[in-house]
Amino acid sequence: MTDQRRTWVAFFGVIGAWGSSYLFIRQALVTFTPFGLVATRFGVAAVLCAGVALLRKERFPTGAQFVALAVVGVMMMSGSNALTAWAQRTVSSGLAGVLHSLGSVWLAALGSLPGVLARGSPRPRPAFWLGVVGGVAGVAVLLWPSRGSAPLQADVSGLLALLTATFIFAIASLIQRRWQQQGADSLFAQLAVQMLGGSSVALVVASTTTGFVHAPFTTTSLISVVWLVLVASVVGFGAFATVLRGWPPSRAGSYAVINPIVSVVLGVLFAGEAVSWHMVAGAALTLCSVAWVQWCHR
Repeated sequence: MTDQRRTWVAFFGVIGAWGSSYLFIRQALVTFTPFGLVATRFGVAAVLCAGVALLRKERFPTGAQFVALAVVGVMMMSGSNALTAWAQRTVSSGLAGVLHSLGSVWLAALGSLPGVLARGSPRPRPAFWLGVVGGVAGVAVLLWPSRGSAPLQADVSGLLALLTATFIFAIASLIQRRWQQQGADSLFAQLAVQMLGGSSVALVVASTTTGFVHAPFTTTSLISVVWLVLVASVVGFGAFATVLRGWPPSRAGSYAVINPIVSVVLGVLFAGEAVSWHMVAGAALTLCSVAWVQWCHR
């Protein structure tokens, strides 16, 4: 398989793994606390990735690369993913997927800053900022109060947490892209270090504050955790690392444009989430703006 074809396969793997993760996060939170879920999910995934790395005889990161990738893991998992899990106590899986599509805007914008995070990327065109404004306007429509109590409405704190999570994840992705180039043949070893860093901080936070679970285990919550470990964590993060290695940041972030479609459809089919015109309008404006940003960086 050629490198370009491998990247495309990984790209669609990210869409499937992460587009479905919002539904399973929401279902797992029936039993787990947000930090308890992050610690469990990525702690187990770290062990699995380390095992695969040992079987493949990969070289584990050391020194500055180890520290950098561990910090990336803290930002992505104990930061971005923990905020996402916390927000989904009040935000539907479909709406969470829509808001996370803004991550591609952050990646395109930050990745175009010369000499800051991603070198060699062109400056954004003036038309790029039209997409940024449109994305902010789309979020404003989602936040705009409406009559009634539609199931997909959420409190402002949850929505702001999701927006912060997308920004943190974008910065961490660019740091990861820089440091993973030093060990292109050590995919699972690098993932193990990232997940070790992320799960360790979540472990400490969960142990000292909220605990790991707040309700009895159910079949649904256990199945959800297994899915999050195997598919969303091992497969999803492995595929994303492959995409980051093969494409520039603005293109790599385009997976987030399609993720909401997966999350909304699964939320409607399996979680009974209703879709209101209020959500459709805000989501459409947000997704069109994100697509415009990607087109500007084609």
